[in-house]
Amino acid sequence: MKKTILFFVVLLLLCVSCLFVGCKSKDKGVEFWYDKPMPEYEAILKQVIYEASGIPMTYIGYGNVASYQTAVQQTLRSPNAPGIFSWWSGFQLKALADNGLLEDLTGLWHDYLVPQGVSPDVAESLTFEGKIYAAPWAIVNDTIGYNKKIFNRLGLSEPTTFKEFLDICAKIKAAGIYPIGHHSASWGSFVWFQILIGSYDPQLYLDICNGDEKYTSERMIAAMQVWDDMLNKGYFSDPRDDWVRAFVDEEVAMAVISSGVTLGLTKDYGLQPVIDYDTFVMPSRNPENKGIIFFEVAPICVSVNSVQKEKAMEIMKIYFTKPVQQAFSDIYGTANTSQVVVLNPVVTKANAFTQDTDNYQSILRFYENTPAELRDVVITEMARFWARRGTINQVLAACQVKADEVFK
Repeated sequence: MKKTILFFVVLLLLCVSCLFVGCKSKDKGVEFWYDKPMPEYEAILKQVIYEASGIPMTYIGYGNVASYQTAVQQTLRSPNAPGIFSWWSGFQLKALADNGLLEDLTGLWHDYLVPQGVSPDVAESLTFEGKIYAAPWAIVNDTIGYNKKIFNRLGLSEPTTFKEFLDICAKIKAAGIYPIGHHSASWGSFVWFQILIGSYDPQLYLDICNGDEKYTSERMIAAMQVWDDMLNKGYFSDPRDDWVRAFVDEEVAMAVISSGVTLGLTKDYGLQPVIDYDTFVMPSRNPENKGIIFFEVAPICVSVNSVQKEKAMEIMKIYFTKPVQQAFSDIYGTANTSQVVVLNPVVTKANAFTQDTDNYQSILRFYENTPAELRDVVITEMARFWARRGTINQVLAACQVKADEVFK
């Protein structure tokens, strides 16, 4: 009888051991979910992160945004939630934070991200109730790109004041060239709206985003009048699907550019950075205000309920070290930290602006910085304004109707 009991005890221990080994062999380490499959990114980052941490990564990319959002939202309350996942900033991120689904990353920012050269300004767009709930997977900074051949031919230099910028526009227009290129997509209407409101008063821009200022206020009307005057003088090109081609062909002299567009100018069109094109930040209309760099951030978060949370936090520490960020930059040309070496000097220059906090301020772009239902109305109204189918008072009144509904 004792031998039989001993046999079953040993058998039970072997089964438990096998189960443990089996589970361990299937350990995925940390799952990283995101909404765009990127095989090249996965292969390189897997290797670099594993070499630094010894933690295996499993990347799960979704090709459809709606499917991705549903999958994430259905798992975030369970232990099976991904350790790390990408999301959207602004009000979409706030919804997850308000429901207690995100790990607090405030300490991570102070101890690891900022010392590695991530701009502290980026944290503001990821902060709710004094806590930071995400880190930047990718940061895209928007600056003003200009065709240097046109500038050199007309004897122009980068503007240091808003008046100089308007004088440059006038001289370029007089030469028979469109000063500013304009994208035909309706969503593009918010780009110059935010630039010209931000250059008038950064706080005004922030106040309309969060409902503290009315669209119909005297300050908003005054800020819009400069844009109205620029449109009346023909400083903007006709809407174009391929405005980059127009920039390359010297049909337009300036345009809002991101790091991706900058790299494309060289890779796809053969323009040489600094020689053929360069960049500057729109000067403020008030010399006492800093120049504004509008940025888009694709955030990554840690699931507070995930069984992978502890390992995920270790990965997050490593993710912002120079080897990992350099590998990311080598693929996409963007830079999340000042430690990264970017081969394109125009991208490097744009990144340096974000580090010069004495003269420049980084602010989240309008698309993510206000509630989506209000944003969509404002974009529609600004497109109407751009097409000269509505006056300043008409479009701002329509925006305020929606703002009253959203911020009631």
